[in-house]
Amino acid sequence: MRIRELDAYFVRRSIRPCKVGAPGCNVVSEHSEHEWQVPTENIAEADGVAFMCPKCFLANGGSVGTHWVLCWRPRVPADVAPKPGRWEFVGTMLDDLTLTAGSSSILLSGPGCGAHFWIERGAVVRLT
Repeated sequence: MRIRELDAYFVRRSIRPCKVGAPGCNVVSEHSEHEWQVPTENIAEADGVAFMCPKCFLANGGSVGTHWVLCWRPRVPADVAPKPGRWEFVGTMLDDLTLTAGSSSILLSGPGCGAHFWIERGAVVRLT
């Protein structure tokens, strides 16, 4: 399965103040900062990659009822959720993206589906 089939896209983190009542702003003070995840097509500026869970996508037969996965690069602080994993991005775009780390696997732990897989050359491999 290719990550493009899972509606994958790169994201860039942006921390900026937002005004109460502005779209996407759920703060109660005019001076509160809010984290925005801005889609980008540029892998060099991307802080993460988001895609639908491949295990749930297969189990559900598509996107309905399928949750999203977000994988951060190491430059995103360790206290930013989701945590603890961080992966280096190898490749030039989604079609050839490989996520590398100590074991390089992605394990969704805690409550939920428990999916375990790798992203290599734009594909989900060894899905359990």
